[in-house]
Parts: sequence; structure tokens; C-alpha cells
Amino acid sequence: MTTFMLSLCVGAVAGALDVIPMVARRLPFRSCLSAFCTYLFAAVIIFYSDLPYLPWWADGMAVTLMMALPVVLTFAGKERKAAPVVLFNALLFGLLIAVAERFL
Repeated sequence: MTTFMLSLCVGAVAGALDVIPMVARRLPFRSCLSAFCTYLFAAVIIFYSDLPYLPWWADGMAVTLMMALPVVLTFAGKERKAAPVVLFNALLFGLLIAVAERFL
């Protein structure tokens, strides 16, 4: 399996894991699609990036955190409760994607 296909598979799994609780809470389809696409594309970027001065495990967390920050700023005024959850998910899934890249 090529690196690109593997990154898409890992991103799809990460996106699905993030979206499952959102569907259970009956959040809008756009929000679910946005979260899924964020982790799908983040996995591809993580698989092909190597940020300087960061260990391999922090590389994934940095990329997903940078990708999640605009989303957090978008609803910072309306839904303040969601911001810590989005940031935690970004760090957690970034770490998991980096681990998958390292060991798959």
C-alpha cells in the first residue's frame, strides 16, 4: 500500500472516530463533515511533513493543532464549551495519527 493510500485510510479512521460522538449528539451534517475532512487531510499532511525541532510524536499534534485553531476561533464567542474539546481532540488524534505513521 502506498504512503498516500495509507495516510487516507488513517485519516478516514481518525475522522470517523471524531465524528461518531458528533452524530450521537445529533450535530449538524456540516459540522460532522468539517471534522471528518479536517482529520482526513491532517493525516496526509502529517504523513508527508517533518517539522523541524519536533520529535516524531509532536509533529502530528502540532499539525492538527494548527488545523483546528481556525475552527476554535470561529466559534469562540458562541460555543465556548466546545473549544477545549476541539483542542483536546486535535492533540489526541494528532498523536494517534503520528503513532500510526511511525508504526504502520
